[in-house]
Amino acid sequence: MTQRRRAQHIASNADCEERCGGQTSVRSEWAFSPADSLAGATSLAQPLARVTRKQHKTGKQVTDMGSFLDAIADLPPAPGGMDAAEWQARLELAATYRLVELYGWTSIVYNHITLRVPGTDDFLINPFGLRYDEITASNLVRVTLSGDKVSDSPWPVNLAGYTIHSTLHRARPDLHCIIHTHEPISQALSATDAPCVPVTQEGCQFFERIGYHDFEGIVLDGSEGPRLVTAIGEAHHTLLLRHHGLITAGPDCAWAFVRHLAFIRNTEVQLSAMATGRMIPIPKAIMVNCRQQFEGGSAQAGAKQRHPEWPALIRKVEALDPAWKT
Repeated sequence: MTQRRRAQHIASNADCEERCGGQTSVRSEWAFSPADSLAGATSLAQPLARVTRKQHKTGKQVTDMGSFLDAIADLPPAPGGMDAAEWQARLELAATYRLVELYGWTSIVYNHITLRVPGTDDFLINPFGLRYDEITASNLVRVTLSGDKVSDSPWPVNLAGYTIHSTLHRARPDLHCIIHTHEPISQALSATDAPCVPVTQEGCQFFERIGYHDFEGIVLDGSEGPRLVTAIGEAHHTLLLRHHGLITAGPDCAWAFVRHLAFIRNTEVQLSAMATGRMIPIPKAIMVNCRQQFEGGSAQAGAKQRHPEWPALIRKVEALDPAWKT
């Protein structure tokens, strides 16, 4: 049985359709549209969206910076003339670029990670032309939502990166960090008509939190903006871009990164399970409960911070090359 036929066999199973929340039947048994995903968002998503929007309006950018600072003892002070909050954001984002490099999710100098400068609508992005292992806190480029460079940098900003990220930052002020990669495991799923189906414990956090956007070519102008905004909606934090790649986002780099990691791991398991033709869906009620454990914090089970893996990851970056924080 081919992988295509196996996917159809799984999706046509009535029990699977019930357990997967009815995420079927647009282009084929597995097809799934952004509109379907947005319409299927549960009432649990609305309080989350209201809370995160309120945090932005009051100027409170949610970060795991306390655990980030605890991870490294000798972080350098902000350069002269730079606000301390911007410098901390630069440190956090530079470390995130190094982590994406470490996990092998890069496309040399392409793709992008952005982080809003606290208290502003500006965001930081990679200098176009540098590898991720060359990125440091000081060479990140600060740009406005309208595309003006604030940083005195000799490096340009990738047009597609600015277009996608400025659109999402403008539409969702609660999503302060946005990670976009062309990582091959999520790209493989994006090239099928299958949705992301939670098949792991960590994957349950994506149930009804993913938008889907069809491929229209390289995003070089704002014409796709309205459709990207529809896909992300008010409750989603993840986008699967068909034939393109993955976007995960969150209130800080820790949230966006661990979601990227969890999505890729779940997708790897899902594709392997689909290939057997015997994938076992997780019941919808279990997925909702497990998602709430992740979103509500109980999944951390007594850890000192919300994401105990985050300071551990930062220590790994520091051990490999301390130049990231220069």
